[in-house]
Amino acid sequence: MKIREINQTLAALYLARKDRRIPRRSKILIALALGYALSPIDLIPDFIPLLGQLDDLLIIPALIALALKSIPKEVLDEYREKAEQLQMKKRFGLVSAFILLFWFALLMWLIKILLKLS
Repeated sequence: MKIREINQTLAALYLARKDRRIPRRSKILIALALGYALSPIDLIPDFIPLLGQLDDLLIIPALIALALKSIPKEVLDEYREKAEQLQMKKRFGLVSAFILLFWFALLMWLIKILLKLS
């Protein structure tokens, strides 16, 4: 999986964690995957060469894969779509902020020029 796909899958799992259509086993696996991914504490500390990073590369995807296998496909697809929509809203909000900032700066520049002319 690509990192973007893992992030989107984690977002979908986060959104799906309280759905009643998801089995308890999956909810526990989701909690473990999210907790381990966000936790600063590792089973094998990162300062141990190779093994420290290897546990992150194996444990999180394994927990995600186990959780994904036990979630009904239609439920998972629904939450992946919701996660994608939320991601698009974030992007749209950021783009909108840059556009508004641009127009505000342009307006301030025009006002400054008009004040110098008068």
